[in-house]
Amino acid sequence: MMNKRFGYVRISSKDQNEARQIKNMLAAGIDERDIFIDKQTGKNFDRPQYQALKDPTRLRKGDTIVFDSITRMGRNMDDTLKEYRWFVEKGINLEFLKEPMINTNNKEDDVILKAIQQAVLVILTAFAEKERKDIRIRQAEGIAAAKKRGVKLGRPSLELPKEWDLLYKKWKSKEIKAVEFMNLVKMNKSTFYKKVKEYEEEINSN
Repeated sequence: MMNKRFGYVRISSKDQNEARQIKNMLAAGIDERDIFIDKQTGKNFDRPQYQALKDPTRLRKGDTIVFDSITRMGRNMDDTLKEYRWFVEKGINLEFLKEPMINTNNKEDDVILKAIQQAVLVILTAFAEKERKDIRIRQAEGIAAAKKRGVKLGRPSLELPKEWDLLYKKWKSKEIKAVEFMNLVKMNKSTFYKKVKEYEEEINSN
């Protein structure tokens, strides 16, 4: 079986456009159906399309995943390093279009080269995490300034049952089924999934 090339695209919000990254993936020779797209922040790796891409029934040793840059993989230094090493251990090649110096598909078994590569990776992931923190600080400063001017920001806080957080975690970890969750919070199916969507959008924006 021939090895495959997959592309991973991530944008931080629905307001951003993934077209540029997709164009880069297509230019890198990746079939459109093999491009996985998440519209979530890079603070962690609990992203549906990223996890779908890692599914062992899809991803095999010798396959390649292409990212536009290391920041599209993740913005948390420790977690991103763990993910990177996980792929290396599984024999999955990683390509970063903007930072080819940290690609893992180098055939040379050069210890010094690998050490330099790891050092560069640590520096890049540290900068990615710092950039994310700086963005959050600027956002907080902008919100504070707007509030000081009397500007009302954001949507109204979600009206959810007090036990929602606990039940949501149990549902996500498959301790309870969706029907159980709906019954416990006394919601019909359409209301339930609407609230789930709003709740996830709120927690992913933090």
